[in-house]
Amino acid sequence: MSMHEIPVGELNKYVDPWSLEKEWAIACASDGRETNGLTIAWGGFGILWNKPTVTVYVHKTRYSKHIFDGAKYFSVCFLKAEDRKMLEYFGSVSGRDEDKMAGCGREIVTDAPAPYFADSRAVILCEIMGKSDFDAGSVDEGVRAWYQRDGVHTQYYGKVVRVLVSGQ
Repeated sequence: MSMHEIPVGELNKYVDPWSLEKEWAIACASDGRETNGLTIAWGGFGILWNKPTVTVYVHKTRYSKHIFDGAKYFSVCFLKAEDRKMLEYFGSVSGRDEDKMAGCGREIVTDAPAPYFADSRAVILCEIMGKSDFDAGSVDEGVRAWYQRDGVHTQYYGKVVRVLVSGQ
């Protein structure tokens, strides 16, 4: 199935970003040496520094963090409903233990700014504009508990450079 580019403002015709918590996606990056992806159920979509942006959150304990730290771009891949097992795989298996990109058995497009799955229903390609760590001391009391044991997430702010959708 081929992908075609659409304007970022038309993404909501193909994907509801507010459904990320239930539908999940996979964020992928390459630092030039390694490529990895991780399941995400959190994200931010909007305007930052006058640019359309996506923010992804990678916990400091995740293997993918060092790859995102060395990457210039990342992708957010929205898969089909029948791909739930793949989403679970990317969320439960660590890149420390196996090459998930090879292990998933899917075609990975590598000639774009960031790697992505060729059979995604939608892909957002982003250039990293900045990153920051959560300040665990400044977050809501209910959120602070997330960070007591293993530390915080890093937020990666990505300027949207291309939005691709499947040729359905």
